[in-house]
Amino acid sequence: MSRPPVIAASLMRVHRHCAQELLGTLLIRLVYFIAYPYMVIIFEQQFSLNQLESGALLFTATLSAFFATQLAGNAIDAGNLRTALVVSSLVLASAIAMLMTLKLTVVVIGLMGLTISTRTLEMGFKVNLSDRAPNEVIEMAHSARYYYVNIGGAIAPALVALAGIHNRDVLLYGCLACAFIITLYACLNVFPGVKKKQRIALTAGLQVIFQDKTFLALCAFCVLCYLVIHSNDIVLLMLLNSQFPPTHAIQLYATLQIINTVMVVFMYFSINQALQRLTLRQRIFLALSLLIVSQVIVFSCSLDSYAALLPYAILLKLGELIVISTTNFTMELLTPVRYKGAYFSFFYIYMLGMACAPLLGGLFVYADHGNLYFLLLSGFLIGCFYIFNQVCASGRLADSGACYEPPSH
Repeated sequence: MSRPPVIAASLMRVHRHCAQELLGTLLIRLVYFIAYPYMVIIFEQQFSLNQLESGALLFTATLSAFFATQLAGNAIDAGNLRTALVVSSLVLASAIAMLMTLKLTVVVIGLMGLTISTRTLEMGFKVNLSDRAPNEVIEMAHSARYYYVNIGGAIAPALVALAGIHNRDVLLYGCLACAFIITLYACLNVFPGVKKKQRIALTAGLQVIFQDKTFLALCAFCVLCYLVIHSNDIVLLMLLNSQFPPTHAIQLYATLQIINTVMVVFMYFSINQALQRLTLRQRIFLALSLLIVSQVIVFSCSLDSYAALLPYAILLKLGELIVISTTNFTMELLTPVRYKGAYFSFFYIYMLGMACAPLLGGLFVYADHGNLYFLLLSGFLIGCFYIFNQVCASGRLADSGACYEPPSH
């Protein structure tokens, strides 16, 4: 097994090859986290919807994005990456404009456009990053991408908290500017790795995927993990908003995001370097253990106390970082080059977990049992141990030894 590369040298190499894709990922996540999570408060304050109704709308919007990514993935496999990015960026700009209206129907359409376009754009950038990054630093490339995902996800709530929810439209105008920057990138950038290919029927890619039991088990694992992760975002904001005044709820939520930012900026790559000494199975065992403890804290304590807020935020973020970086690398190991668009787009089935989070969590919060919901999430995480063991025990991961020896780089 070769020695893991030096962090700085690997990062410089990744940025030399993939800087545009990483910047695009940052802009997309800024837009998404400014516009999406706070729809819970907008629906309640502006349209007088309860948590269950808000959760149902968010469920529909998130689930629609998964089906859109299947079409986009098929288009990318056929060599139409530029077209997919241009169309998605224009849909994103239109969706942001719709979110600034006062009509519920238009806002819901805008919300669906937001989730569809951001996920499609993110997948396009992810595929292009995978094509551009040298094989020796492919895991670092995915780690760098997730680093920018976290930076965008941490800066956005802080901006909303500083500007105030009443000044959210000002931030949405900034999101419009980001959407047009992405459009310019898609129109002007050269995609040397993308060539016109023989068109693949959408069903052909799906047939290959449905025969890949190892990949499907990984997808099932991710659905449950993202249910937990997204619950600790959107459902947690619902819970805080039900327990405290909206201003205080946003402040607590922003505090969590600031803690996340500090951890990502100062610890992320060191954590990933330390993980190189562990097998994929060991990484997941550690991550799930941390996540389970964090969910027990929410169930048993009030996050109004920093004695509970700080350990919760740290444990949650550590577990999330490890799970997502490990599953992204695992997906890369399992993906055939010929069907990269199909596999990367189908992997977004984890959005089913994200979609169910506000619906299921909203039901618990509406019934005034929000804390109990997080205990239920601990049970889901216990099930994840078994599923990832199945991923490791069968197919190509078992042959490669990645689950039983630290992956070589």
